[in-house]
Amino acid sequence: MRPATDRDTGKEEIRRMQNFAGHNLHLETPRLRLRPFDEADFNLAVPFYREPEFLNAMEGDPPDEPVTSAYLKEAGKAMAKQGFLFAIVEKASGRTIGEACLQWMNLDRGRIAGEKVMRLPIGIWDKALWGRGYGKEAVRCLMAYAFDEMGIDRFCPMDVSADNPRSQALWRSLGLTVAREVDGGKVLDFEITRADYERMK
Repeated sequence: MRPATDRDTGKEEIRRMQNFAGHNLHLETPRLRLRPFDEADFNLAVPFYREPEFLNAMEGDPPDEPVTSAYLKEAGKAMAKQGFLFAIVEKASGRTIGEACLQWMNLDRGRIAGEKVMRLPIGIWDKALWGRGYGKEAVRCLMAYAFDEMGIDRFCPMDVSADNPRSQALWRSLGLTVAREVDGGKVLDFEITRADYERMK
């Protein structure tokens, strides 16, 4: 899980690169490689973003316009500016199987004065790969990097649908708890503090 990257002496300083993701951070787990997201990856993602079941898993409402590579690229640009956008690659096959963004908190309700807070939108594209623990493996890796290398104070997955037990189970299995209910309980925000993370190590 050690990163191979160009970094300055400060743990938060990661050299911004002239690639789409804007970083050169590479992480590994036993089964996965996490690399900077590339423009070509959007073409791979398009068919999955047209599947209602995947969209529901990503906590998103169906878009108002057809999903194209250009459509996804616009969303990806915003995410890349706010954090570290990764492609998730299955080592055994070499396939790019999903995306994750270790993202600085961009919602007012998740910000806490004086704290460094990050969130993590993540998706495994192919539902044939769901249930294999790939999402949990990627999250564990990125959460560890955020706390241990970037020195964050709080890790907060946001906008989890109350109707998505799979997503809720993922966050709970990693020690996160519900921080707040939104929209009358239809949406849940999860969190884990640095203190709780350290106790679990």
